[in-house]
Amino acid sequence: MSEKRRDHKGRILRDGESQRADLKYRFAYTDISGKRKEVTSWRLDDADPTPANKRKGPSLREMERQIEKDRYNHILSNGGEYTVLSLAENTSPSKQVSESTLRQDTRLCSTSSGTIPSEAGG
Repeated sequence: MSEKRRDHKGRILRDGESQRADLKYRFAYTDISGKRKEVTSWRLDDADPTPANKRKGPSLREMERQIEKDRYNHILSNGGEYTVLSLAENTSPSKQVSESTLRQDTRLCSTSSGTIPSEAGG
């Protein structure tokens, strides 16, 4: 039987967790699209202090819980690299939407200022 992996404080690390040489914790996982991802944190648990001169952020286990929650709800953590327009087009293909609504949505998504450009003659 193999020995359990431990961090520098002697705590047992879970599956996917590891500790780097610079003492930063790392969690490696595969997202729902099949891509390998990893997150890092200076803290393993919520109670751990952030090292001096390091940016405070969520603990590794907090991030793991959020990843697991997103995985359960079939949410891509990076948003799936979709644009707003492609999400709007793919949200409900069976829903009947009028042509004027589609044109208006396309114009809204394509403008950078968020204002509707005026139409000629209209």
